[in-house]
Order: sequence, then C-alpha cells, then structure tokens
Amino acid sequence: MSATDFFTNVLPGHFAKGVEALRAKAGPGSKEALDDVLGSKGAVRLVIEGEGETWLVVEDGTMRAQTSRPEGYTVRMAFGFSGASAEEAVKLLEESGRMDEPEAPARFARSASARAEKLLAGQKIEFHVIIKDLPDDRQDAVVKVGIGIDTPPEKPQFTAAISFDDLEDMREGDITPQQVLGRLRLTGDASRAMALGMMLMQPPAKK
Repeated sequence: MSATDFFTNVLPGHFAKGVEALRAKAGPGSKEALDDVLGSKGAVRLVIEGEGETWLVVEDGTMRAQTSRPEGYTVRMAFGFSGASAEEAVKLLEESGRMDEPEAPARFARSASARAEKLLAGQKIEFHVIIKDLPDDRQDAVVKVGIGIDTPPEKPQFTAAISFDDLEDMREGDITPQQVLGRLRLTGDASRAMALGMMLMQPPAKK
C-alpha cells in the first residue's frame, strides 16, 4: 500500500469507524470525548515527495481526502515526508498490526480535537521529527511538521529525535506521553512547543 493510498482511503475509513465507536461508548468522559471530535473543523496538508499531496478535511465528525486545498477551512497542520520515509512508515504500521487493534479506529478519531485546535490557535511552530533506530537497520524517518502553517517547513525552528523503541513503549502503555517528551533529543529552541505539548496532555477541565 502506498502512503497516498493510506491517507486517501484507509485513514478516513478508520476515522469513521472511530467516531461510531465513540458514539457507542458509555461511561465517564465518553460524551466529552465525542463532543471534542465532533467540534473539530479544519484541514491538514500532507506532502509526499514524488507522490504529490493530500488534504484531509475534518468537520462534524467526518473526514474526507482530496487533492486540492479546500475552501473555507483553516489549515491546522502541514506534514512533509520523503517518499522513502512515507513508505517506511506505512510498512511499519502494517507490519505492527496496530491497524487491527480494537482501539485503533477510536485513536484515529481522537486525533481530531476541538480543544487542541483552541489551544493551538494563533501558534506557528515549525520542526522536524527524526525517528531513529528503526527495525532491520532501516533508514531514519524524517517528518517535517508545521503547526498553524500550510507548508511543511524546510528550515525548522528545532528538531526532535526519538527512537522507534520509545514510540513502541508509549503505544504499549509502558511509558507515558510525558515520559516520551523527556526522552526527545532536541536541537534548537523547542521551549514554546514543549510547553504547548504539556498543556495538550493535561486532561480537560471538568465542567
């Protein structure tokens, strides 16, 4: 599966399943979690060298993919990948079996967050993430990330390197996202981004 196929077809499908799972979920905080996803609205640009770009548009608990910039939507984030990095990421995702986990669709759905959009409103942060020590001695994966801009940054404000094993430990629940932040190897001024990251990880205030 190509990365473009994943973003265009697989991800929106998993997002829809995740929203339905959140609708069916009961218990403390379930309504708040659903409302947070339903209240999200915006677009994300994904640029893959050699393959082109995909725009993901979220509104009212739905996600759609298109090849041109959507009108009337705020661009929340922009990601840039080399063709090799995108291919490696999709391959690792398929091999890991994460897509088949029962909680996978809900995790994808919760990536849309009205609360996060509010916290990040007006912010412009440009950085690169380098995922190191990939299985089978694969090449490091580099992801260019722009928050509050519509173009993946070529010259980042900072870079954040993290090992593949640390990401896996977080996925398995062996370490917390806060602990992952502590394991990042940072180059450049990441103070504002780290502060925002900690704010996003705080549970929402109870009404």
